[in-house]
Amino acid sequence: MKVNYLKTIGFRKFEQEFETPLYDITTITGGNTKGKTNILYAIIWAFLGTNLTGDDKVWLGNKKSENCYVELKFIDNKGNNHTLVRYKNKYDNKKNFVMLDNNKAEPEDLQSFYGEKKLFLSILNPNYFINKKPAEQKELLDKYLPEIDISTVYNRLEDIEKKYLEGTPKNIVEYLKDLNSNKKMHEDKITSLKGKIEYAENTVNTDLEKQKVFEKAEELTLARHELSFLIADSNSIDKNKQQKIVDNLVTQITQIEKQLDDLTTKMKTGKKVYLSIKNEPVSCCPMCEQKIENESKLTTIKNMKAELEEAFESKTKLEQQLLDLKSKMATERCKLHALEGNSNIEKAKQIATVQAQIRTLEQEQLEIEKHNNSILLQQNNINKAKQDIKTFEKQIKEHETLIDNIKKTKDIAQKLYINYIEEKMKFATQYLKNVKIRYYTVLKDSGELKEDFIITYNNNELKNLSRSETIATSIELCNMFNKISGVNIPLFIDDSESCADYNFAQEYSKDTQILIARVEKGQDLKLQDGYMENTNYLQAA
Repeated sequence: MKVNYLKTIGFRKFEQEFETPLYDITTITGGNTKGKTNILYAIIWAFLGTNLTGDDKVWLGNKKSENCYVELKFIDNKGNNHTLVRYKNKYDNKKNFVMLDNNKAEPEDLQSFYGEKKLFLSILNPNYFINKKPAEQKELLDKYLPEIDISTVYNRLEDIEKKYLEGTPKNIVEYLKDLNSNKKMHEDKITSLKGKIEYAENTVNTDLEKQKVFEKAEELTLARHELSFLIADSNSIDKNKQQKIVDNLVTQITQIEKQLDDLTTKMKTGKKVYLSIKNEPVSCCPMCEQKIENESKLTTIKNMKAELEEAFESKTKLEQQLLDLKSKMATERCKLHALEGNSNIEKAKQIATVQAQIRTLEQEQLEIEKHNNSILLQQNNINKAKQDIKTFEKQIKEHETLIDNIKKTKDIAQKLYINYIEEKMKFATQYLKNVKIRYYTVLKDSGELKEDFIITYNNNELKNLSRSETIATSIELCNMFNKISGVNIPLFIDDSESCADYNFAQEYSKDTQILIARVEKGQDLKLQDGYMENTNYLQAA
């Protein structure tokens, strides 16, 4: 597209009629506020009915005028000549009209010349695209980049890399998000499991109290026996007979105690002799004091050892008999004691005393059982916690293995994504010289790719660019959009005096109309054909 002629009436600074031809290379010069940018405003308003940012609510007419009129003559990309007129009344919208080749025109009629509103503004207004948010910039550029079949990039991967991906991802960005989500899920589970391990370790490290032993079991048994005898009918028992039973038991106990004393003395003496014969190099018979020969000594030692063992066995049996007799005697004495009550009142008192004793002993026994059961429960919990720790540690290793696999898969997916973006951007990159566009950022901490849209000029981000570099960046982007969209809209280069080292006319005028504005202090607005002198005026600016 090429705009050959511009006419305005009551438009911005031009209160009166203003008209000018436009050339393949048009130089627009003049002092500040002389209306250089009005040329850009007029072209955009004629096609879109908006200001430079796309706002159609702003009044662009002259402050002193009620009517705003712009007329353009242009040649479309097929070589056809057209006349476009837009008129707007400040107070009466009914008077407004847009005419294309003397016919009323609708927005869609004009759109065939420039594609879409945002594209038109991005090409003709150098500041439009560059001032958009990265997400909006990316969205617009994506519309005009060709669709690339990701399988063509996938097939360049190594076989082992393809194995990790398990097929071509349909949407690589979503695939990466899913991988990150899965990695985060496994990391959260590991954190949770570590918390469980810490809790289980606290259980394992619990100090257990010692179990208690109820040492009054025999006392409780005797008390119960005594109570049963007290409650029983005492008249049915012969007290004298019971006394004889007790006396007989006392006699038996005395006899066994004497046997045990005699046997103990005999064992001590025998052991002493046994050890003297065994340990002395020369041994004599304790009876005749004759020397005992070695062969006889061994036989003597063997016989004495057998006698000592037999005596120890007899002693053990006697001690058990003594224990049984004492227990039996305690029981029989209880019976006797129960028969010795002098009256029912005394017997009742005795029963109450024994019952109280039994209750005290049973309560003590119950508390000990509760204490021991509590310790047993704690021990079971400790054993379970130890097993849980082993299970949790195993699960952590499983999650760590899965995370490692996800990391490897993600590295390959990121490589695929980068190759895909680079392949897609080839279409636009061929029209960029010093400008680069990056669709992602590599995070320093994790090395992961983060979706982004970063424009750089000679590897410097926009925020770090000088005024001239910013202008050069915006013009490169405008030209890129022109080429990848195929609309071939004129380029408008504002403040070219800030870019004395850039020959925009030589760079972009080969097949695109360009309008180059520069400030000339104290001069009136002037438009002229800059084709022959573009090099000179750019160097003089």
